Amino acid sequence: MTSHTPLEIAEFRLLRLEEGVGTFGVPGTGYRISLVVPEGFDSPTGRRIRGRVRGHALRMHRTSAGGNFIEPLEGRPRIVQGTVIAVDPDADEVILDLVVPFRIAMAEGQSASDFATGEMVNFYMHPGASFTPEQDES
Repeated sequence: MTSHTPLEIAEFRLLRLEEGVGTFGVPGTGYRISLVVPEGFDSPTGRRIRGRVRGHALRMHRTSAGGNFIEPLEGRPRIVQGTVIAVDPDADEVILDLVVPFRIAMAEGQSASDFATGEMVNFYMHPGASFTPEQDES
């Protein structure tokens, strides 16, 4: 069973919602990230929204230079680089700081347990990264 952690909650501003894809702005940056949203998702645009982002790595590589980023600045995430902030070996996923937290499923032939908190990694991301809004627990 996958465990969830507060470390993986991302905060965005929902800019646009169109045909199952939301465009999310990252406050304080120029990022406009396109993410698949759940069926029936409906939220007012312009407001801040919190939730979890999930993606899938094509093949993850360690790196020692550069910072955390998502390319391109606008559109679906394709090339990313970030810092491992948690490892979930049971789900075979890592949580990365890629400007905002992303939970990333590993590529075939790789294991989340091969990576450690604090390491910097980069990779190409499969199309279809998704956003799930945080459930209101009040």
